[in-house]
This record gives sequence, structure tokens and C-alpha cells, in this order.
Amino acid sequence: MGEGDPAAPLVIVGEAPGGEEDRTGQPFAGAAGELLDRILAAVDLSRGDAYLTTVVQCRPPGDRAPHPLEVETCTALWLRPRLGLLRSRVILSLGNTATQHLLGTRQGITQLRGRWYAYGGSHGTLLMPLFHPAYLLRETTRIPGGPRSLTWRDIREAAAVLRGEKAPAELASAAAPDRGDLPTLF
Repeated sequence: MGEGDPAAPLVIVGEAPGGEEDRTGQPFAGAAGELLDRILAAVDLSRGDAYLTTVVQCRPPGDRAPHPLEVETCTALWLRPRLGLLRSRVILSLGNTATQHLLGTRQGITQLRGRWYAYGGSHGTLLMPLFHPAYLLRETTRIPGGPRSLTWRDIREAAAVLRGEKAPAELASAAAPDRGDLPTLF
């Protein structure tokens, strides 16, 4: 599942198609897709400025989160080759599944969002994790520091970097923090 301009400098990667995506054949359809459209429009971007895809190309039964083998299989067959061909400047990974897989980490989206990461080979693609619009539909609080205000900050940062108005201050590492003070199993 993918849609948009393959030459676009922006790629948006989500988890997996849901029921609405299955019905329409369009990534990020339904209420979450409408919210994504509004988020992009708030920074003068649209679907036409991006290529949209998902980590898993078909809907898992019962809309459950994809299993690791499903993610790895779909990524090896479709996502990795597609991202290699697209060669975007910026990737927005939406939610836990996409972010964890693209960054190769088990850390959650709340620890990873809002920071820039190097992605892929030598062509300098930057990756910014954001909360998934479906999560934002469930978390409606607008208090400073809440998911919606953090997403607003993140998308403004991503748009500025995409347009060349600023450069990321630094690139973060997705490696788990050293927890040498905690006991281990081995």
C-alpha cells in the first residue's frame, strides 16, 4: 500500500492498513487520515507533497498490531526496497510500530518522538517520529505538553527542515540507554 509522488522529498510511514484503508485502497483513510490531512495543511503541506505508505501492506486480522514476523516480511519485500528507491529527504514515522521498526529499537514513541534520526544509507535521509493520528483522535487534551501540542511542535519542526529553513540541531540515537545500574538476566 502506497500513494503519492515517488519523487516527493517527504515520505510518511504508518503501521498497517485498517478497515477504511482496505475499503478505499488509500493509506491513512478515515478519521485518522482526515486528521493527518489537517496536520499537514497546518504547515502548508498536503498529501500531494508526500509519498504515504505503511510498514505492513495488508490489514492484520481484527486490526491488531502486526506481529514481528509480519513486519519483517513486509519490510523486506516492500518497504525497504521502496524507501531505497524513493530517496526522500525526510521520513515521518507515525506511531510505535513504524518508528520502532524503522529505527530498529524497542523504545516507545513517547521517548523517540520530537527528535531527528539519521535513516538509511549515505544519501542523508532524516527521520522524525510523530504520534499517529489515530492516537491523537483518542487523546483529545490540548494542554501544553500533551500529545496534540507535541505533535504540533514536531510537525512545524519537520516542515521547517523539509523546506530548508533550518537544520536539525543534532541527530539522536535510538539505542537503548545504558542501564548498567540494573541487574541483568545473564
